Amino acid sequence: METSTYADFVLISNHIFTGEDDAVIPGFVAVKKGLVTAVGRKEDQGAWVGPDTVVRDFGDGLITAGFHDNHTFFTGSVLTTLGVDLSACGSVQEALDMLEQESGRHEAGADLYGHGWDASDWEQQPASEILDERYPDRAVMLFNADRDYCWMNTRAMEKYHFSPEACNPEAVAELLQELVRRKDFIKGKFTEFSRELASRGITSIRDIAFDDYLGMLDVLEELKAEGNLKLRVHFSSQPNARPVDFDFGETASRKYQGDFIRFEGYKLMTDGIIAAFTGDLLEPYTNRPDTTNLKPVDYGKIHDAALEADRRGFKVCIHAEGDAAVRKAVSILEACRQQSGRKFRHSIANLELSHPDDLKRMAEQDIIAEVYSQILLMNDSHDSSYMREFAGEDREGLFYNYGSMQRAGVRVTMGTDLPLMYPNIPDSLYAVSARLFPDGSPDGGWFKENGMPVIDVLKAWTLHAAYHHGLEDKAGSLAAGKYADIAVLDRNPLEVPEEDLRGLKVIFTMMNGEIVFEA
Repeated sequence: METSTYADFVLISNHIFTGEDDAVIPGFVAVKKGLVTAVGRKEDQGAWVGPDTVVRDFGDGLITAGFHDNHTFFTGSVLTTLGVDLSACGSVQEALDMLEQESGRHEAGADLYGHGWDASDWEQQPASEILDERYPDRAVMLFNADRDYCWMNTRAMEKYHFSPEACNPEAVAELLQELVRRKDFIKGKFTEFSRELASRGITSIRDIAFDDYLGMLDVLEELKAEGNLKLRVHFSSQPNARPVDFDFGETASRKYQGDFIRFEGYKLMTDGIIAAFTGDLLEPYTNRPDTTNLKPVDYGKIHDAALEADRRGFKVCIHAEGDAAVRKAVSILEACRQQSGRKFRHSIANLELSHPDDLKRMAEQDIIAEVYSQILLMNDSHDSSYMREFAGEDREGLFYNYGSMQRAGVRVTMGTDLPLMYPNIPDSLYAVSARLFPDGSPDGGWFKENGMPVIDVLKAWTLHAAYHHGLEDKAGSLAAGKYADIAVLDRNPLEVPEEDLRGLKVIFTMMNGEIVFEA
C-alpha cells in the first residue's frame, strides 16, 4: 500500500457497533481526511497503518458513530453560565458582595449578569427593589439555578422586556440577541459549548433558532472559516418575536446545506407543560378534573403555518407534550403528507404523553419522534414522580412510551431540550432501557415494556438522527465514505447490568476525522 493511502487514524476495539446492523463486532475503523475509509477485522488493520498513522486501541470500549442531539437551544444555554457564578452564595448579602466585585471588572453602566443562585435557605429573599437601590442605572440580571426565575432590577425589565417569572429562553430573546452581537464573547461560549458536548460524545446537533437565529449564523460562519467549528449544526427556525419568516427560510435553504451548517426548516409550538396544567390532554387532569389545558392552543394557526412551510419545501417539527396536542400534531402533519407526499421527513418533538392510536398514525405517515430520553431522571424517584398524580393510574403508562413507539413502527430520535438537560448517553440508556429513576426504583423498571433495548437507543442517537436529516448516506453509522464522527464508551453497554448503565463514560470523541475529546 502506498504511503498516501495509509490512514490518519486506526481505532481498534473488541466492541464496534457500526450501526449497519445490530451486531457488535471486534475490529478496527480506519479514518483518513475526515472520512471513514475502512471497517474491518482486527487482523486486517495493519494494512492501513503507516509511519504517521495514529493508532488507538480501546480494548473493551465500544466504538460507535458519534451521537446527535436532536433538540438543543445553544443560545438558551448561555444563560446557565452567564456572568458571575453565585452558586456558593448563602444569602442575599453574599450575592450582592460577589456582584459588586463583578461590577468592578466592567465599565460603568455595563449590564451585570449572574447565574446559579439558590435562595431556598436564604433568610431574606431576593427582590428587585434591592437591586434598584444599588444599581438604578444599569441592567442587572441574575438567573437562578433552576432557570425559572431571574433576580433583576427595573432597568433590566425596561431594557429587555421580560419579567423575573418569565425568563425562559423564548422570553429573553432580546437579551440573547444582545449577547450574540458581542462576537468574541459568543464565539467563546460556543467553543465552550462544543467542548462540553464533545466530552459527551456529541458530534452534531439540531439547534432551535429563534426567528433568524439572532445573529448566530454569522458567528458559526466565522468559526467555520477559522477552522474552529468542532460541531455540526443543523438548525430550525422557531417563530418567537414575529410570525414564521419564510423569506429567512428561503435564504437559509440556499445558503446553508453544507457539511457543518445546515438549515432544517421550522419548529412550531403547540401546548405547554403537563406539570403546569398547560399540556393539552384528551381527558381532564386527574388532580384538576375541570381542566384539559389552562392555556388553549390555536391549532388552526399552526395548521396553516405547517402547510405553508411544507408547500414551500421546508421540513416541519411540531412541539407537542400532551396527548391531545400530539393527536392534533399528527393530523397537521398528515395534511402535509397529503399535500406533498413523503418528500419531507417531518417530526413531532417531546411527546411526553401520547395515545397508541396516534403512534400508529405517526408510523403510517413516517413522522419522526424527537423524544427527550433523559427526562425520567428529572424525578428523584418513582414515588416522587408526578405522572400518576396528574394523569391518573390508567394513563401513567402512556408517558414516555418509547417502546410503544418502536413497536408501532415510529422512528425514534433522541434530544435533550438543552439547557433543560445536557446530553448524557449513559443516563439515556439507563432511563430508556432500564426504565429506572435515579434512586433505582421501582423494582423491575417503570412500565418496562415501554423501554427500548440498548442497541436501539444507540441507533436512535445515531442512525435514526441521520435519517431524520436526510444524511443516512453520510452519517449515523460507521462505513467507508461516511463522516468520521465517532464516539467511544469505556465499556460495551450490552454487557453492563442495567442498573449500572449510568456508570458508563465517554472516553473519546472524533468529529470530521479530528480528535475533539480524549479522556
